[in-house]
Amino acid sequence: MRDLVHIVIDGQATTNGKEECKNLLQILENKGIVTKNELYNRFLKVGVEKTDKEIDQFLTDWLLPPHGPNHQLYTHKGWDYDYSQEDDKDYWSAIEIKQSWEVKKYLLTKVVGKIYSLSESKAEALAVLLYDIHRLRDIQCNNYDEKTAEKKKYLFNVSDEIEKYVIPLIADKNIKNQIHNLINSVKNIEQILTGPINDDFWQGLNEPINKLIGSIENSEGGCLTEVVSILSS
Repeated sequence: MRDLVHIVIDGQATTNGKEECKNLLQILENKGIVTKNELYNRFLKVGVEKTDKEIDQFLTDWLLPPHGPNHQLYTHKGWDYDYSQEDDKDYWSAIEIKQSWEVKKYLLTKVVGKIYSLSESKAEALAVLLYDIHRLRDIQCNNYDEKTAEKKKYLFNVSDEIEKYVIPLIADKNIKNQIHNLINSVKNIEQILTGPINDDFWQGLNEPINKLIGSIENSEGGCLTEVVSILSS
């Protein structure tokens, strides 16, 4: 699962990245989770034209953007973000980025649902949660880099996504209250952005993130670990 999340969110078209993607897709096909033909047809469904390319090449071309510092502009702006509304990038058009992202979301959701035997709604909720856990950790990885942090304010919109996809699926009141507290913590993180991005900013930011997803040293120690277990049970 970790390799899948990496390829869906951070994967790039380096030599190693292409091999990792091909190997993972083959493993998923061998295990009967999702086939390469299914993904190919999914690309056709979202408007990508048919091609004579060998299927492995086609899929890596469409799933992995070129290597570069701006790859996060392609996957990190939000689960439901409409990339087709942006300006074209130097590696893909905006509509091509949208097409790629829609299939990558489908891939992550399909695999999560198959592995944990979940309904479609639960599978998507868990996929969104894994995606947002990744983005929260990315915020921490940009600590003390004011220039980078300023460019990546879009990383701070996780609360609305968790509220939209996760909370409606939790029946237990105590657990739901815990998640509401989690949401409030995330919203407090967003509010911190109204102040200056300096050492105090990062120190104030790391504490609530660690409560949500655990520290870098103990990634199992956050509230969201329990929520992942609830959704996948």
